[in-house]
Amino acid sequence: MEKIAIPKKLYDELKRKADAYDKMNVGSSKGGKRAWAKLTPEQRSERAKKAVAARIAKYGQKRKD
Repeated sequence: MEKIAIPKKLYDELKRKADAYDKMNVGSSKGGKRAWAKLTPEQRSERAKKAVAARIAKYGQKRKD
């Protein structure tokens, strides 16, 4: 990787923003995956059908032509 010289103040600002972004996304999707894993196949199927029905109600039926 090529090194580029930038002012220390700019580097510190970019590093601070990158660290904040990393902290913001830590564990963000774990809760949903864990909850989904605890459901029975019937419960997952029921929730998936409900989600499809909600999308169709909101956006209408998409046709595959």
